[in-house]
Amino acid sequence: MSKNLRTTLDLDLVLLNENYQIIEIKEMLTKNGVFCKIFPPPKTVLQACAPVLCLSSKDKEKAIFILDKNGVKYDLVKLEKDIVWELLRT
Repeated sequence: MSKNLRTTLDLDLVLLNENYQIIEIKEMLTKNGVFCKIFPPPKTVLQACAPVLCLSSKDKEKAIFILDKNGVKYDLVKLEKDIVWELLRT
């Protein structure tokens, strides 16, 4: 099995953005080989009901490069485990 294969259980970073639509960011990252998914926000990260984009910390450096290159303003929040665990515990 490939070391680069990512699954939902690898998604341990939440991307919070300011100036782009979440779908545009997802398409931008996916086009550049970063596995990411849109989820409802865990209450530990965001109290609003706006969806968030989740990605793997294994792809953090690549994602930062892509986002910075495209002028996206963002914050990355590291989850305790993965997004599935985080959503189920709240």
